[in-house]
Amino acid sequence: MINTTESEKETKIWSQFRKGEKEAFAALFECTSDRLFRYGMKFTPDQELVKDAIQDVFIKLHQNRTELPENSNPVFYLFRIMKNTLIDALRHKDKILFVSPQELPFYVEFVFENEENTNDDDMKERFEKVMSLLSDRQKEAIYLRYQAEMTYEEISQLLGVNYQSARNLIHRAIEKIRLEMDLALFITLFLSVVK
Repeated sequence: MINTTESEKETKIWSQFRKGEKEAFAALFECTSDRLFRYGMKFTPDQELVKDAIQDVFIKLHQNRTELPENSNPVFYLFRIMKNTLIDALRHKDKILFVSPQELPFYVEFVFENEENTNDDDMKERFEKVMSLLSDRQKEAIYLRYQAEMTYEEISQLLGVNYQSARNLIHRAIEKIRLEMDLALFITLFLSVVK
């Protein structure tokens, strides 16, 4: 989960980078590359492809830094570039003419810390059942809303849908979740076990 201070720090670094401060480029990479990697790995298990995409994102940023928008959420901007870069890389790699953002799979890996506790086994099973009921787009929307703390407007842009569709997607996902387990428990688990 991202805290306000971290978000403010990223916005400040982004502003410094746009103004041409050399140290800001390295600082931007340092504070965002892990999240870009985790987000990229949701679309493909190919770690090298994701790492190459991150490099391409930062090369594009450096080349176009004077034209970059002032941004209150640089991570959203970077996620957007990352997703588009990965779509292009997947098209090229698999020799596909067109891959729409809606067709992308969204892989979610669970890392449960307490494997030996029996009570956790039941909770783990219920959590995994809920995740299996969600579509790839619902998983991505939940990830963006709760892990990346993005607004509905930002989510709609990343998913390539309108604002109301993004809200509906999350609302339907929450309805499915509530049928199987407490929403607060699900979100707590989601934030702690989804990598």
